[in-house]
Amino acid sequence: MTQNKEERLASLVLIVGSLAYLVGAFLIPMPVLKQQLGPDAFPKAIGLGLLILSAIYAFQQFRGGVKEDEKRAAIIGAEGKIQGKADLKTMGFMLAVMLGYAFGFERLGYAISTFLAFMAGVLYLDRRHLARDGCIAILASFVLYYIFSAFLRVNLPAGLLGFLGF
Repeated sequence: MTQNKEERLASLVLIVGSLAYLVGAFLIPMPVLKQQLGPDAFPKAIGLGLLILSAIYAFQQFRGGVKEDEKRAAIIGAEGKIQGKADLKTMGFMLAVMLGYAFGFERLGYAISTFLAFMAGVLYLDRRHLARDGCIAILASFVLYYIFSAFLRVNLPAGLLGFLGF
């Protein structure tokens, strides 16, 4: 019973957070130069997506919750985590990784800091698929940096890779 109350409360908190994010997206000032796609387009899309997913989650919880959690958890291999308590050590480590990412973002650059943060999380949480996760980390950091710099002309921090001239 308390599990259902917690899930309902979490769904309402997610809706309020989504609404706050969406309001913030609408407060982004428009640039002086007219553009087809302004700087507020992606934040509005993300906020709308968050709101839709939060509403679906709230609907599920107030309808009676998801009754097949154990079956779903078994399918994805997380049956041991379905009713487990929060692991404060893991949460603390991941918080430290995110803080390190935030502080290293400008100095190291997007590509290197993203790669290091991703690999730190992978090494701490799951060491079974290092080759696969290493490839994903390289793609998620270096290839995305190249795409944003070369094709979208978005200036992400280059950091130590500034010599490449993107």
